[in-house]
Amino acid sequence: MSEQGAIDSDFQDPELSYEGRVESALDDVRTEPVAGSLAIDIVTRQLLFVRSKVADTLGEYYEQENFDLATYGPHPWLPVTVDDAAFECYYVNDLSLDSLDELADLNDYAFPEGRLAVVPVENAWNDSEVRDV
Repeated sequence: MSEQGAIDSDFQDPELSYEGRVESALDDVRTEPVAGSLAIDIVTRQLLFVRSKVADTLGEYYEQENFDLATYGPHPWLPVTVDDAAFECYYVNDLSLDSLDELADLNDYAFPEGRLAVVPVENAWNDSEVRDV
């Protein structure tokens, strides 16, 4: 029989670090934007439809578009890094049933991943949830 720890762990069982507990708790939680999902623009706090991933890094995006998303506007003060992927998005307020036929004519915007807060709508129909750490 093993000795009991302070709460309910055996002394022989190593306690996970905080980082390890967080990683374990978020293991099944999607934290990156994906095509067809929703995200919140953390600058304007508006809901976005994520249409597609257009570059794996901001350097790749710069090579494609000759535009620097890393240094654009408020991005230097946000959690944006050169390793961020770039995503093409539409503001949901701009979308309507009538405008879907003219989607190519709507304004789309490129966002670095660090500017997007994921809205995990898929949690509504699956068992994923953030567990206590």
